[in-house]
Amino acid sequence: MSRYHLKNGRKYKKRRALVVAATVLFIVAIVMAVYLFLNRDNVTGASKAGDSTHTGSSQTAASQTGPGTAANSAATNSGLAGSTGQPSDSTANGSNSDLNGVTTQAHGYLPKIGTAAKSGRMDELKKIITDYTSKLPGRYGVTYIDLATGEMVNVNDQVEYIAASTSKLPINMVLFKDIEAGKVSLEDKLVYKEEDLEYGTGIIQNSPYGTEYTVRETSKLAIRKSDNCGVNMIIRQVGIENVRKYLTDLGGKVYYGKTHRSCPYDMALVARDMYSHYLDNEAVYGELIDNLENTDWNDRISAKLTGVKVAHKIGNQTKTANDVGIVFGKHPYVLSVMTEDVDFGTACNNIAALSKKIFDFEEAYAAETPVQAK
Repeated sequence: MSRYHLKNGRKYKKRRALVVAATVLFIVAIVMAVYLFLNRDNVTGASKAGDSTHTGSSQTAASQTGPGTAANSAATNSGLAGSTGQPSDSTANGSNSDLNGVTTQAHGYLPKIGTAAKSGRMDELKKIITDYTSKLPGRYGVTYIDLATGEMVNVNDQVEYIAASTSKLPINMVLFKDIEAGKVSLEDKLVYKEEDLEYGTGIIQNSPYGTEYTVRETSKLAIRKSDNCGVNMIIRQVGIENVRKYLTDLGGKVYYGKTHRSCPYDMALVARDMYSHYLDNEAVYGELIDNLENTDWNDRISAKLTGVKVAHKIGNQTKTANDVGIVFGKHPYVLSVMTEDVDFGTACNNIAALSKKIFDFEEAYAAETPVQAK
């Protein structure tokens, strides 16, 4: 081979190497550009992370909401167009909440369950309850739950008692869960039938069979008037087995069977669950809370609590006086009291006196650890 061709061959090889190298670099550059484009959110995430804490509490709430978040979101967005049974005047739960609580329209700022520091005072409270109830004739069972700290007190509260009309609370909770889920509307009609007749409290018994009531009216009467016929109509709607399953799923200790037995502990779990759902979706559960705050009976838990909102449901029998509800004190709390073999009128007075003792104690220790919006 001549020196000319050898020299030019080497030159061509260098050129080819340069072309190949340039081509590889070009391809690498294109791949990197595509990668950076597709992953631009991750690349900029670090700089945006600092801003996310200042964009409003709605983002925080989205990660903090409890059970039923998806349903709550759908319900909030859909609105309550009069008869849909979905939220119309939502508190925009996310936008009014922080890590530790929610600002409601009806009750102001309320703590999420267990977000406040433990008081360490429950042994003292248990002694107050035990010392008082142990001297009373008959049997008293009491469950107390500080909803801010999550602390609980239990006194004779996991043995059977006659539920009486306190059972209308879990039955209505199942109904409102169905409303929230879109299975039923507040404006749907329920028909009063002969099988619903149950004498006692309420006014529907005075209506002719075939009379129609909206779900909203029926629930309102079942709570405010403790209407027996009304709650039977609701049971036909939701199914008694679903009520029993609800109580079991909550962790209830007493099976709610045909003897209509329950216990203070089980009803306290229902009230706590209602509070949790109220924080998640005031637009739906606010109506139930409002009805419970405006019942015809205020002779027990709420009797001596002047100026304090109490959402509660009573239960009456010949030798039974019960009451369960939420007291919206400095630390909102659940109080559930059931009795057996008591004089009804005396027991109502005793529950009122006990409720005041508990309230005064709670207000004192809660003042040391107030809950407030961050």
